[in-house]
Amino acid sequence: MRCSAPTPSKLMLLLAAAGSFLLSMTTIAHALQPPDPGLDSGATCIPHQRDALLAFEQGITGDPAGILDTWQQQPDGGHGDGEQDCCRWRGVRCSSRTGHVIELRLGNANYDIDRDTTALVGQISRSLLALEHLQHLDLSYNNLSGPTGRIRKFLGSLKKLKYLNLSGIGFHGSVPPQLANLTQLQYLDLFSSSSVGAAYSTDLSWLAHLRLLRYLNLGSVNLSTVADWPHVVAMLPFLTVLRLPGCSLSGMLPKRVAQLTSLVALDLSRNSFTGPLPEFIGNLTGLRMLDFSSNKFTGPLPASVRYITGLRTLDVSDNNLTGLPREVGTLSSLTGLYVSHNSLEGAITEEYFRSLKSLQHIDLSSNFLKIEISTKWKPPFVRLRSANFADCKMGPLFPAWLQWLVGIEYLDISSAGINDRIPDWFPAAFSNARFLSMSKNQLSGELPANMDIMSSLDELDLSNNSLSGLIPKLPHNLTYLDICINSLSGSLPADLGLPNLQVLSVASNSITGSVPRSICKSQGLRTLVLANNHLEGQLPNCFGNSVMLFLDFSNNNFSGMLPASMQNCEMLQVLDLSRNMFSGRLPVWIGKLKRLRFLRLRQNMFSGNIPMNLTSLACLQYLDIADNGISGSLPRNLSNLKSLKQKQPTEMCSDVFHVRVFAVNFSTFLKGQQLSYGSIPRIVGLNMTVIDLSFNSITGEIPEEIATLDGLLNLNLSKNHFSGNVPSKIGAMQSLESLDLSGNKLSGEIPASLSTLTFLSYLDLSYNNLTGAIPSGSQLDTLYAEHPYMYNGNIGLCGPPLKNNCLKTNASEQGPITRTDEEGRWQGFFYIGLGYGFLAGIWLVSCALLFMKNWRIAYFRHFDKLYDKAYVLLVTWWAKADQEDLQRS
Repeated sequence: MRCSAPTPSKLMLLLAAAGSFLLSMTTIAHALQPPDPGLDSGATCIPHQRDALLAFEQGITGDPAGILDTWQQQPDGGHGDGEQDCCRWRGVRCSSRTGHVIELRLGNANYDIDRDTTALVGQISRSLLALEHLQHLDLSYNNLSGPTGRIRKFLGSLKKLKYLNLSGIGFHGSVPPQLANLTQLQYLDLFSSSSVGAAYSTDLSWLAHLRLLRYLNLGSVNLSTVADWPHVVAMLPFLTVLRLPGCSLSGMLPKRVAQLTSLVALDLSRNSFTGPLPEFIGNLTGLRMLDFSSNKFTGPLPASVRYITGLRTLDVSDNNLTGLPREVGTLSSLTGLYVSHNSLEGAITEEYFRSLKSLQHIDLSSNFLKIEISTKWKPPFVRLRSANFADCKMGPLFPAWLQWLVGIEYLDISSAGINDRIPDWFPAAFSNARFLSMSKNQLSGELPANMDIMSSLDELDLSNNSLSGLIPKLPHNLTYLDICINSLSGSLPADLGLPNLQVLSVASNSITGSVPRSICKSQGLRTLVLANNHLEGQLPNCFGNSVMLFLDFSNNNFSGMLPASMQNCEMLQVLDLSRNMFSGRLPVWIGKLKRLRFLRLRQNMFSGNIPMNLTSLACLQYLDIADNGISGSLPRNLSNLKSLKQKQPTEMCSDVFHVRVFAVNFSTFLKGQQLSYGSIPRIVGLNMTVIDLSFNSITGEIPEEIATLDGLLNLNLSKNHFSGNVPSKIGAMQSLESLDLSGNKLSGEIPASLSTLTFLSYLDLSYNNLTGAIPSGSQLDTLYAEHPYMYNGNIGLCGPPLKNNCLKTNASEQGPITRTDEEGRWQGFFYIGLGYGFLAGIWLVSCALLFMKNWRIAYFRHFDKLYDKAYVLLVTWWAKADQEDLQRS
């Protein structure tokens, strides 16, 4: 059993990296924004410009955060007592000298929290043209793409604009060249957040007209056909920030990039650049931020990087780089170093870090590096906030130098080859940490008893180790705890119900006892995995909340009925209670869990019928209630199980699978054998569609409606009491790979449509009452060769591939009649006639003797004479034989 790598690790590191990068970018952006010429909160706006703003508001169809609530008509307009001066409206700034609107700042600063509740919805109105003195326009990260979804051409007429930010709106279509008219522009951000039909440009020559441009971001705008982009960019003499991430650029890095010596920040990430990183990178000596991540660069990092002495952020992660020059250690201004997911190898010593006193973020993960540092070494980067050394070999002893990183917030040393105990100084040294991951090592011994002093700790991952002993008192503010696959014992802590806990996995340990009622205090709990322990008793009746997504209690000794409080888990997507001793009827409320995708209750003691409303679970794609005491017939309306069909699922079921787990290794009985498919989230993500009702006492017929589930991969109804025929339209289930109907009371013929299932790789119809000829087809012939038992126990089946032939019932089924066939037929008629004649003769003689006295007397007299003659002959023969014997003697 194993856990997969936790997504929080990658997420937190990305956030840390993004934080450092955005800090640098924000500083640069603020420096590049045009100055506010005489802003004055006491200014009074010009009426026609107020009307223009109100017309803009009319184009806003949604404002869930109330951004424009202060935008009101004058009292004499009959619209209430709203604010008369538009210069005091939220997001509006006017000049104190002229009263003209010069700034409109409506960017959605909270888009990364919840865009649905913070963004403006609608379109950008042409009324903005009345704001002829507008210098600053920020509408970023709102849903203002409008019905056309394109960048509005009229924006090119706002000729006094110095700042234009339309990033994150999600425009598509061509970038209008009319933007070339904005000759005063210093800041242009058109970053596209649209993944479908993204914005594009086939000609960037219009950029050359923006001679004052200092900041340019065309992120995710498709520039794959623009070959001269370096030439155009080089014509912008004041450009200091160039961001072209995700622009579908490819090939070798153009040499003309070396001419962009005025750049402070260069971002070419998420493209398809190939070849080695050129030495001319060292010419860009003014760079403070360099991001080449997520490309296809090869070879070593060029040694010329040492000439970029002011570099603060270097990100070359997710490439195919090799080696790691020591020159990186000379960059004394470096605050962020990101080289993860490459093929870097070799030993990292203190020399690499000797000058990195400003370092705050480092990521060396997912390489082939070995960190060889003395236990007495004190790192120079005392302000380090995040460090990811995952997959770097740091063991076998626990790295003692980590204890000096007292200000660290994020630390990942998973898969680091550490074979040691967790030191006593650990909780105190990392009391300020928010994220800690030490999974997939060989940590042994007990957990530190004073872990509760880590008051800042938010996420802790100690999974896949050899930790033993009891679970100590845990940090109070934990939201994520994964200690699965260890050797922890004892009971769960009585105070397990941490107020902020969202994810908890203690799977695959030796935990005993029951689930404490304190777990009910964790009202934000979304994922709970207690699988593969020795827990027992009943689940607390207070258990369950409206945000629960994932429950796995499999392979324990839980008993009793399911608590009614579980019906409150209306968002639940995964429920696995298999291999326990739960009893009682399947609760009807399961049919109310409308988002349920995975339901496994196998190997329990459930009884009674399958609830009718189970078929209302439109998102269900994995149903396993095998090996219980389920009875009754299958519910109708199976066609309502829409996620078991080939058509796209409903909008409610098409959401991303929001489960941040890891769960224990998942296996299922499929195709006649136990197969492993990794974690439950993985099997759901793979759309593994399954119905397994085997080893129950279900009766009645298999409804024909089951054939509508044409997206089903595995159907197992074996070892039940099904009767009637196999559904005639079963061939409509074109996705079916495994079908097991064995051990039932099915009768009739095997449907011919079964031979059309081209993906079928396992079939078992054994031990039923099936009759008639087996359908022909290469698919069924191949299956029989692999599984020759698939028709066993059906004495009425005949024809190939079985040896017993079927009786032919009409002349049309017979072949040409040969001479041998004709002679055999007449011989049969002769013997049949002879038998009938013999019986008729006996009957006639008997009747004559019975009813005619004279015939009867004559018959017996004649019989007496024959008897006398036979007697005399016998006596004579006997005497003669005795005399011959005497003569011989």
